[in-house]
Amino acid sequence: MVCCGCVEVEDRRIKKPYLGGWKHKITKVEYLNAESQTGPLRKPIKEKCSRKVQYISWTEVFTQTPCHHPTQMRRSDCFISSESDKYVTSQPYETYEEMMKRLDYDGKARIIQRNYRIYKLWKYIKEYARQYRELVQNCNQYEAEKILMYRKRHQQEILRRINPKTRLDFDMLYEMVEKWRRDRLDCAKQRFFRPAFCSENYVILKKTVDMLKAIDQKRQAVRGRYRNRKRVKFVTANCKPIVWEGYKQMLIEMDTARNQKARELKIIYDSLTNYNVTRGERMEVLTMLKKSLEAHNCVAAFDLIRLLDEELTYLARGMKGMQLDYFRERVVYSYLNFLRTSHSCCCANNDEDFCKNVDDEKLREPIEPATRLCHSCLRLLPKYKFTIHGRMKRLTICTGCTWLRERNIAHISYDPYVFLLDCVRSDEMKRETRSAIAFMMQKHDMHHLVNNIWHGHSVVSENNDLFQLRIIRYDVDREWSPWNCILLTLEEAEVHCRIKDLMSVYSRPLVDRILLSHQLAKNQFKHLKQLEKEFRDKFNKVEDKAVYKPAIKVNDYLFP
Repeated sequence: MVCCGCVEVEDRRIKKPYLGGWKHKITKVEYLNAESQTGPLRKPIKEKCSRKVQYISWTEVFTQTPCHHPTQMRRSDCFISSESDKYVTSQPYETYEEMMKRLDYDGKARIIQRNYRIYKLWKYIKEYARQYRELVQNCNQYEAEKILMYRKRHQQEILRRINPKTRLDFDMLYEMVEKWRRDRLDCAKQRFFRPAFCSENYVILKKTVDMLKAIDQKRQAVRGRYRNRKRVKFVTANCKPIVWEGYKQMLIEMDTARNQKARELKIIYDSLTNYNVTRGERMEVLTMLKKSLEAHNCVAAFDLIRLLDEELTYLARGMKGMQLDYFRERVVYSYLNFLRTSHSCCCANNDEDFCKNVDDEKLREPIEPATRLCHSCLRLLPKYKFTIHGRMKRLTICTGCTWLRERNIAHISYDPYVFLLDCVRSDEMKRETRSAIAFMMQKHDMHHLVNNIWHGHSVVSENNDLFQLRIIRYDVDREWSPWNCILLTLEEAEVHCRIKDLMSVYSRPLVDRILLSHQLAKNQFKHLKQLEKEFRDKFNKVEDKAVYKPAIKVNDYLFP
């Protein structure tokens, strides 16, 4: 009897981990590590480093057996070479000189040097061409700016002649009229005989009188504007608060009762001088001013009230055709007279505190402490209203008397000499000089120095155009003074400042003539040289700061 049954074989092989191996690239046969084919790993007693721990990441690497020699074959003419082999063939023998000649290192170096020199030269040419173009452009721009400045000065001079405002402007007009008169007389003497010359002289005199009359009308208009500014200055003198420098250089302002009262009076003055209002507004302003004056019983208040009543009457009756400008000017002057004397009047209600302190109620401009007596007009005037120049010993004649005296002689336009003096002062300030001579000289000194010592023309080119002349230092390393200066044009002055040795450029006769002019200036400006020692180093210490100065009163003066 045969028994058949199923036999199951249990696979108890231990599944060994894959610890890495190799794989043939063609046959795809895998070769595992030897450790993976042995029995199971025993539990280590101590921690150790194994391949299982090391091989963590999977990588695929291709390897090839290196071949350093060709494979030997049975035939001598057949072999498989290596990639790194070199084929060497025999060549004819070559000497060192032939090899150097063939390589031609010197020729190649010459080519490189020649090309590099050409490149460097071309680079320098481009750079110098750029600098030349910039220099030409700057020169053209400089010349254009000089021409523009020259034209601008002439335009400003023409505008000043049309609308004169200062004394220099009127001097320019008078000089122009005098020059026109002399030219016409000289032309008439050459063209006409005596009868025709007398007739032409009459026409010239008539035109001269008309021109002088027009200039005087301009002067009267400027004087009227100056008087208006002076009145406004009197009204606004006490409106500003007192300012002084306090702790840590902080500006402190104090507004007093006088300042507040002055501002109220300034508002009333502005209302009186505003004529571009309607008749009702004007009457309202006059009525309010009249009511504020009822508390005063002084003569100035009575005169102002009387004028106010008259203007109110004219306005109430509607007299439109009547010109009230002159009458309104009388009202303004009467109001200013009231402001000058209102501090000393007494109220109608007999207020005891009203006149207790007269100085606290006084409204006027501060008195000039430095005054002198003019020997011509016998007026006591501030020192800044006197004619000053470097060849005088004391202040004797004021500017007004000097101007009246100069009207009888040929007028001189000091405008170009003021410009020359300003150029000298600006140049000395840039050089930070310690000398005060340039700042002490005035327009009269510059006129005398240019015309009487340097004869009004350039020393080198004899150019007599005052707009193009400059008076600069002769020795650039020394301070400017009348005995260390030279009169040149603007271009000549720029070249002169760059000369190191003057004797190598200027001729001996020219240097002797310049030194003679210096000696003449030193003799005529000797008083200026003595005063300069006293005021030296003081002009550079002037600072623009708000300094508190107490109000000057009449009691502060000690009259003999």
